[in-house]
Amino acid sequence: MTTLRATLTILFATLAAACVTVDAETNEVLPRGDQRYHFDEVERRAENLRVGMTKMQAMIALGSPAEKADAGHVWVYLPERPAVLVPSRALQLRFEGDELAEFGYHAIVLGQKL
Repeated sequence: MTTLRATLTILFATLAAACVTVDAETNEVLPRGDQRYHFDEVERRAENLRVGMTKMQAMIALGSPAEKADAGHVWVYLPERPAVLVPSRALQLRFEGDELAEFGYHAIVLGQKL
């Protein structure tokens, strides 16, 4: 019984942490973190990405990312829905200096860092 309770507690805590933000007035699901556009718009705009683009060009193309890591050299764009219950993917861009070195979609796996 204690193991079940602990498992349920962890599950509910995980679900709460993965909650999305909804505009109280419009009930619209908002992009996550600092991300400028909804993920479907990011996916559409990502078709124009090219290796060698500058950070500014990538920012103009996609808007600001949901998360930045590695001193701003890795940008992550996330879907609005949590991937806990629905499998999902994120777009990750990796820069070397000011130039886009690689980009691609990665599966969102619970508990793993993108």
